[in-house]
Amino acid sequence: MEPILQGVSAYVEVWSSNRTENYSKTFAQQLLDMGAKVSKTFNKQVTHVVFKEGHLATWRKAQKTGVKLVSVLWVEKCREAGAHVDESLFPAIYTNEGLPLLIKKHKCMQPKDFIEKTPENDKRLQKKLDMMAKELDVQKTATETDIPILLFEDDGSLAYSPTNKIKDQCSAMEKRIKDMKEKRENLSPTASQMSQISTLNSTQPGYGESLGVTSSASALLPGIENETSVCEATDGSCEVFNENKNKPCGESKKTGRIKKPTRTLVMTSMSSEKQCAIIQVMNKLGGFLFSDDVCETTTHVVTGSPRRTLNVMLGIARGCWIVCYEWVLWSLECGHWISEEPYELSANFPAAPICRLQRHLSSGKYQQDLFSSQPVMFISLASQPPCDKLRELVQLCGGKICKTLRQAKIYIGEYLGKKQPEIKYLSEKWILDSVTQHRICPLENYMFQQ
Repeated sequence: MEPILQGVSAYVEVWSSNRTENYSKTFAQQLLDMGAKVSKTFNKQVTHVVFKEGHLATWRKAQKTGVKLVSVLWVEKCREAGAHVDESLFPAIYTNEGLPLLIKKHKCMQPKDFIEKTPENDKRLQKKLDMMAKELDVQKTATETDIPILLFEDDGSLAYSPTNKIKDQCSAMEKRIKDMKEKRENLSPTASQMSQISTLNSTQPGYGESLGVTSSASALLPGIENETSVCEATDGSCEVFNENKNKPCGESKKTGRIKKPTRTLVMTSMSSEKQCAIIQVMNKLGGFLFSDDVCETTTHVVTGSPRRTLNVMLGIARGCWIVCYEWVLWSLECGHWISEEPYELSANFPAAPICRLQRHLSSGKYQQDLFSSQPVMFISLASQPPCDKLRELVQLCGGKICKTLRQAKIYIGEYLGKKQPEIKYLSEKWILDSVTQHRICPLENYMFQQ
């Protein structure tokens, strides 16, 4: 049919004579066939109201707005004539027996179901998380630049980050270490130790040099030769180490009560000589207990070489200091535990300073969220590193572990059976690289061939 009613925007309200049947759709379709537009609501764009036995509110609004108020006969006549018929020939009629006024719906006073606020459904929470993430990015970059970070001490006082502070206090010490590494020189003795050398150099000739320390440093390690024979070159353990592991930091002379240890230290990637040297420094300076493995009380992981061992990975996940062996030697030279920052292995393990700073700023128990957004994982019992350690590492970083394969979306380790298309099969290296870099590495780079 030709668009004879083009330009007409109609609102249709047509009921049967007994006001039980609504015929509006039938006449609305006829209007559409003739090129008119039909509105579902009575709005400002409406030009015609097709009315029969409708609501009083519709009738009053049509008269008030001055739109053309026509009967269904006008629609029929336009269809028969094939032309736009004069509306005044077919006016709509309203009887007192029309439909009542439209009843406004009242809002239900029953409380809505409680919906927990999440970043996805709450803009304020999302904005707050975005600001926290932005502040964390500033803190991350500040560990590599000269921008100071504001930190709070235990007593609530405000202090600057040790970054600039250490640069002022330890610039000479850093230069000395750099020169030592370039020239491969041994540590030189302090003035106070020179007097001891004259009396001890005959009994311990050149032994300290084999440990990478001077004879003065060896002089401060009494009995080290006797204990060297029982040390074993393992990853952070020896007999002396095990004997001292549960030994308290000190005892009160008056009461004899054992002081409660506050922090533990773990050694890794270290020769037996270096282990024994650290043991003697620990006994001299105090403040730590030894531990075979990284645990909740561990604050420092001392490594003899920048190898990615399990203790280093767990230390990063728990926000511990990851420091080199030279930190212990310089502490021995100074006679007290010195600042760790110049000796932190941040170049080898970029995540270490970030996680350590997060742990320092956390108000309660420190928990990473690195893997919190990843699907549920299943770790192979034959995985390398061992399954239990890999599970601990993932859970420390906020990941979800399941005990059965059918619940998993990610499988860690080599899988020899029939692979399911909905499960991603990844190498263990994906977890280790993600923790080391403190970011989720691309999954496609670690997938086994299907």
